[in-house]
Amino acid sequence: MNVVMEGGLEESLEDNIIYAIAKVLDEIVKETDIIESPIQTVFHTNKKPQITIYKYIERIKMYSYCSNECFVLALIYIDKVQERNQDVVINSHCVHRFLLACILLSIKYNDDDYYKNDYYARVGGVTLQELNQLERELLTLLDYQLFVSQTQYYYYKEKLMKYAQL
Repeated sequence: MNVVMEGGLEESLEDNIIYAIAKVLDEIVKETDIIESPIQTVFHTNKKPQITIYKYIERIKMYSYCSNECFVLALIYIDKVQERNQDVVINSHCVHRFLLACILLSIKYNDDDYYKNDYYARVGGVTLQELNQLERELLTLLDYQLFVSQTQYYYYKEKLMKYAQL
């Protein structure tokens, strides 16, 4: 099934998952930007990134050569962070860095081939030291629990594909 995207381009729903993830995160950020974050994490920056969430994910997809499954897993990891850490607010000051770290972990956990962290740091626009720190912190926030059941994965994927059709 094809869907018409911004600019009139047609893409398959499978490829459109990235658009749906960006849209979901945009909506979350709109709601959380009005909330004062109780704690500042290593993911938070003083200044909001200029690049949109969609363009950032698109950039990571273009240069990381990872599977589409990694992007669904990244969204699941973001949800898990929120479930386990109620005081961590994912807003426009941290969503890009959370995304980068979540995608990095999903690539390492799910895909057979991946690059070194310095490559992903350049793709994500952070230093190697920052990315290593983000990765460590994310693992801590997730309590090193990276496994996602097949049921949970397909639940998220199905919801994203339906959301992409809207």
